[in-house]
Amino acid sequence: MTGQTTVGIIANPASARDVRRLVAQGGAVTTHDKLNRLHRVLTGLAATGVGRVISMSDRGGITAGLRRAANRRAGDAWPVVEFVEQSITHTAADTAVATRAMVELGVGAIVVLGGDGTNRVVARESSDVPLVSISTGTNNTFPTPMEPTIAGLAAGLVASNAASRAAGTYRAKTMEIRCGDRLENALVDVAITQAEVVGSGAVWDAASLSELFLCFAEPDAIGLSAIGGQLRPVRRRQPAGLHLRLGMPATTVLRPPIGPGLLAPVGVRSIGELGLHAPVTAEASEGVVAIDGERMFRFGRDDRPTITLRADGPVVVDATATLDHAARHGLLATTSTDARTGTRSRTLDPTTREPNTNQKGQHRDTNESTRALHRDGPHPAVRIAHLAGVPR
Repeated sequence: MTGQTTVGIIANPASARDVRRLVAQGGAVTTHDKLNRLHRVLTGLAATGVGRVISMSDRGGITAGLRRAANRRAGDAWPVVEFVEQSITHTAADTAVATRAMVELGVGAIVVLGGDGTNRVVARESSDVPLVSISTGTNNTFPTPMEPTIAGLAAGLVASNAASRAAGTYRAKTMEIRCGDRLENALVDVAITQAEVVGSGAVWDAASLSELFLCFAEPDAIGLSAIGGQLRPVRRRQPAGLHLRLGMPATTVLRPPIGPGLLAPVGVRSIGELGLHAPVTAEASEGVVAIDGERMFRFGRDDRPTITLRADGPVVVDATATLDHAARHGLLATTSTDARTGTRSRTLDPTTREPNTNQKGQHRDTNESTRALHRDGPHPAVRIAHLAGVPR
């Protein structure tokens, strides 16, 4: 399309609105809050020279608010903001369609506002595009708390500079869940629960849990992974996970924070390492599978789920490592002349610059100006061809 660095934005308008607002003490993240965070992300992106942003479309107020803000800032240094033209279903399919469109359009990074569920959908469609995840959901174990301005800086650096991507990203773990013809993925946890129905989706009754599989378990986590984190912490980049058998009679009883403000007694019968690429079949003959804190589907004795820990999850941006690399190499520094004139020039070694190609290796036209994107009206929708496997 153009020679500008492009970054995608996925902001889930429905995140932080599930039943855990009632059964636990989860706080609300309003549309206004999300827009405020997006403004800060865009400011960070602009500071790294990102010229174009492609955002997911929605009818929950985020698209409308972001469009108004971008129009007001059209004369400033903000990137041009465009929106994926898509049919709105108010389901996870909206996130999947938008993510796949961004990959097809060659974005250099995707900033995600949402919880574990939103990030799971994005990760499934993001291919090798790096993700910068800002926690705005109820279960916020995969996305980490991060100032949005810093998220924008990190995303812009990784999207525009190959050396930043090499220094500041890593490949996350994931779990593959197979049950009959069904194939799912998890970024944090898979739980086997004896709940009667899928119901509202969220898991908050610890007494119903019989088995738990974890990609990682941090001692300061909220959610089901806190059970493992209180017993045997496993880091995000450690090449292993955890497998716990829960219930009574237990060898250990914990009171982990399985939700915001919700500490519940959990009996642990056994805990062991979950090795990479070693499938494990659930012990229960029937039950409900919960993925990343959400009940997803029932299974019976003839189709018990198999869980496999894999090392080929999404590419994740480590903001601290990215900005540390930028500081050490002067990527955000300006000369005194630049500071007086308001321009910015990076002290980059030319060998570290990203080649002038998009994600698909196509040549970019570096002569097209930012303003040219406004000629057909400010911040247009991005029209995309129908992508195979994506519902219209």
